[in-house]
Amino acid sequence: MAQTLHLVRSIAIMGKIRLLSGLHIGAGKDSVEIGGIDNPVIKHPHTGEPYIPGSSIKGKLRFLLEWAFGTVREDGQAWGFNDDQPVDPADPVLRIFGNALKDWQGGPTRLMVRDAPLSEEDRARFREAPDTFFEEKTEVLIDRISGKAHDRVGPRQTERVPAGVSFDFEMAFRLYDLGDGAVRDLECLNWTLQALDLLEQDALGGSGSRGYGRIAFDNLHLQVPGRETPITLDNRFRGHRFDRACPAAIVQAEEILGVPA
Repeated sequence: MAQTLHLVRSIAIMGKIRLLSGLHIGAGKDSVEIGGIDNPVIKHPHTGEPYIPGSSIKGKLRFLLEWAFGTVREDGQAWGFNDDQPVDPADPVLRIFGNALKDWQGGPTRLMVRDAPLSEEDRARFREAPDTFFEEKTEVLIDRISGKAHDRVGPRQTERVPAGVSFDFEMAFRLYDLGDGAVRDLECLNWTLQALDLLEQDALGGSGSRGYGRIAFDNLHLQVPGRETPITLDNRFRGHRFDRACPAAIVQAEEILGVPA
């Protein structure tokens, strides 16, 4: 008999992403211009404003949790890419991020990540001085013997959004009851919040090993339907030891499922 699937609650995780170092999320380029930028950042097609694609955030969160749970595949594909792996409907990574498994019985994707536009205050600044929202980072190939720039490879110009810029951040997380009162999905929510801490310790976008993409989450809070006040996370999501068997209790069942406040 098929297991009954019931949506218990959909909550919003909101706040701001503040850049602590330059961020590069590439837009690609069809042509090369003399003296132009080799690697431009992605921008809104109508306003020219930089933004962070939800796919970039979600992809990095999934990457970090796959490593944290030890589910990285040897072929480099995402966990859940095909049926060539054990199928467990309680698997946190597959529940949170979704999968392509034919016989999956764990329900729909739990996490939806929105594109992150410029914050309202930075959008106003962008209208006044758009050029200040982009910087050119020059990089060269170093000759290992001389310790100087390699003379056969010229400098490359990479465009970045500079430190200090902030973006509005929003994700939605759906909790389903598969006969357990949504307890497993509450655990998955807490693991997702721990992934935000992992992301602060890592990097977003390209060239993270070279100092790019260091971020911080500000004013992080949860909006729960039926609850009058948001759940303020402050530092609650930071500094927990990652446990593959049981997540840190960042938010409690009564806060999310009971909705007392």
